[in-house]
Amino acid sequence: MARYTEHVDSIATGAKRAIAFGGGGEWFLAWMLGYATGLAQEGVDLAQADVTLGTSAGSIVGAAIKGGKLIEVSETLHKLGADPDQANKLLNISVGAQSQVRAQSVMGATTEITKDSLNQIGRAAMAAHNSPVDKYILSLNAILGLDSWPIGHHTTATDCYTGQSLIVSEANGIPISVAAAASSSLPGVNGPTWLGDQFCMDGGVSDSSTHGLALTGAKFVLIIGMFDFEAHPPEHVNPAFGIAERIAPGTAQREARELRAQGSTVHVTIAGPDPSTNFMDPATIIPAITLGISAGKTDAAVLGPLWNVE
Repeated sequence: MARYTEHVDSIATGAKRAIAFGGGGEWFLAWMLGYATGLAQEGVDLAQADVTLGTSAGSIVGAAIKGGKLIEVSETLHKLGADPDQANKLLNISVGAQSQVRAQSVMGATTEITKDSLNQIGRAAMAAHNSPVDKYILSLNAILGLDSWPIGHHTTATDCYTGQSLIVSEANGIPISVAAAASSSLPGVNGPTWLGDQFCMDGGVSDSSTHGLALTGAKFVLIIGMFDFEAHPPEHVNPAFGIAERIAPGTAQREARELRAQGSTVHVTIAGPDPSTNFMDPATIIPAITLGISAGKTDAAVLGPLWNVE
């Protein structure tokens, strides 16, 4: 199997267009699908990206878009949003066991991103009694409906044992549904998931929920993140989400500044939901899709001229 690449290495050198899809649960998964739909309705086709990098929810969204499944996956999510009980069954969401609560508490209590703190979260993730990961993989496979790895798409994950950030691609010989499952293996909810010989948790359990710096060298980079706590400090926050943003606010904008310094043109889109939202609640899916469509249609006026340059 090909060697995994750490997230500090670029996967987009020479690319014309690249996208970093961030993480954020069912809510953000639905919002990003809506956002891509709204953009498409205004003539901005994100499937034209040469390189996409997805973290957690973004791993699924990027696969859907690059795999030509935006409409189908959006329709599936809409149906699941209309039937939250069925969504919970399909997505294997079960929380409340003591070991699951412990994993989420460890993550929520983390105040700095270090090798040791990631190791602590990783140990708690491995000890959590979650639903069988094989069922989660099968569910993602059914939702995505892909026979092969979308060309140009990559996913992130975090090694539970070492805390290393990983980037996975078709070259690693791992099915896209397995890679997406690993990327979205939120401690205390899903996974962890084996990627070859590495036991992995959510790619957002790291110093970035977008990993935009892996796209250094692309001519144009779109970063899609859920939060910007520097620009909009929250009164309340669900500590299980946005760990990097909670600890070091302004992550996406910092990545954008560094990418610009390396010569890329960058556009940052932040969804900005209420941070106290239960982002794993399927009942939020339909409203999130609607909000995303509206945001995409609005953002197209600014993003379009940057994206549609030959």
